[in-house]
Amino acid sequence: MDIQKLISISVTLAVLMVSTGQTPKVLRAVRLAQLQLIKDSQASKWGTPMLLPNR
Repeated sequence: MDIQKLISISVTLAVLMVSTGQTPKVLRAVRLAQLQLIKDSQASKWGTPMLLPNR
């Protein structure tokens, strides 16, 4: 995929997210995905990550 297309899609999604008021939900989903990625890639000697509390 061309980087210009990826940037265009990202900007479009960001504008839609802000215009519909879904920013907090999307940011939370991104943070949870990042934490899950860190947790899945951790070595066995690492401690447990501090996860966000579920409401």
